[in-house]
Amino acid sequence: MKHMRIYKFQILFFALAATLFASCKKTDYLDINAGDRPALSAKVKFINARQSTVAVNFWDFTRKVTAAALQRNTASGYLDTQFGKVQFNLTEGTEASYRASYIFGGSANFVQETNSASFAGPNGPIADFAHSLFTVKKRLTSTLNPGNIDSLILVYDDLTLPATGKAKVRFANFSPDAPKVDLTYAAGTEIFTGVAYGNFGNQTIIPYTSGKAPAVIEGLTWKTLGPFKEVEAGTNLSLVIKDNTTKAVIPLTNSALNAATFEAGKIYTVYINGTVGGAPGITATIITHN
Repeated sequence: MKHMRIYKFQILFFALAATLFASCKKTDYLDINAGDRPALSAKVKFINARQSTVAVNFWDFTRKVTAAALQRNTASGYLDTQFGKVQFNLTEGTEASYRASYIFGGSANFVQETNSASFAGPNGPIADFAHSLFTVKKRLTSTLNPGNIDSLILVYDDLTLPATGKAKVRFANFSPDAPKVDLTYAAGTEIFTGVAYGNFGNQTIIPYTSGKAPAVIEGLTWKTLGPFKEVEAGTNLSLVIKDNTTKAVIPLTNSALNAATFEAGKIYTVYINGTVGGAPGITATIITHN
């Protein structure tokens, strides 16, 4: 599938799960009679960031998770899904054939995606944790399945509230022909810089040698694949996207960043998609997490 999927951010799932659950009291769940325990599930926000304007549905295995098809650049709420090793699938409209299908948590190592082999990684959704699953346009079309032009990217959402008077923001570049970009205030202050296609600002990059990542990746935690950054809350904020090399402003075809609001205590994902040199053109979208 595609190059970007290296960023489908898979975390070393078993080690990660151990770390995450270590912060919880197991007795909170295990000391309840089995019949009285609430069913465990992962919480996933599904986001349609594709190029195509056709609405999509998301599935875990063969169960349709989204109650209604998601239009382009819209998101569901946090929905209950399977956790652990999970196959997420994508369909268009009322069609049954998969436009994208990936297994999360099904590999012992991170394996880089190519145009002839799918991405693999050890992280999957974790019970009672929040996640975002994006569907995006791939940069490299599969030679094995030329009709497969979409990818899925899973990240973990740190929904810890920001400090008083602050908001939390993360930024992603999902434009397949865009250069590395910066998200800045129009007045010049940078928020995130040098964000390549398929990446989130300030994320831990997974290195590959001959297509395989090392067993230990410096700086990799559940929070560093799609990290949030605290910013000052405000209204009527003017934000722009810039070419990281030339610092030229990249024109957008919508006005989402012209008078943006980052409310105190709120958590947001900002992303761009579309194409620089074609249609649809580049747009910015702001998704609220809480």
